[in-house]
Amino acid sequence: MSECGTQPPDGSRSGEPELTCEQSLARVYEYLDGELDTAEHDAVRRHLEKCRKCYPHFDFERLFLDYVHELGAGEESRPGLADRVRDMLAAEKS
Repeated sequence: MSECGTQPPDGSRSGEPELTCEQSLARVYEYLDGELDTAEHDAVRRHLEKCRKCYPHFDFERLFLDYVHELGAGEESRPGLADRVRDMLAAEKS
């Protein structure tokens, strides 16, 4: 693993996009949730495999999400919660 800081880690293969630490960490939740397209997923994975500065952040977020999912397993949210969250997010974007 390399220490890369804000620059893409060394060892990139030609033709494959290399992400900076900032770019990789900005996509951590989407990466963990499987929401990235194949190229972006692979780019984040390659960065995390090589960067010793980013991997601890990724590992913490992965463990945190695992814990949150474990706590909420089998529980249903209160009626209307999803609608209230969507309304709040829409209001925040306006």
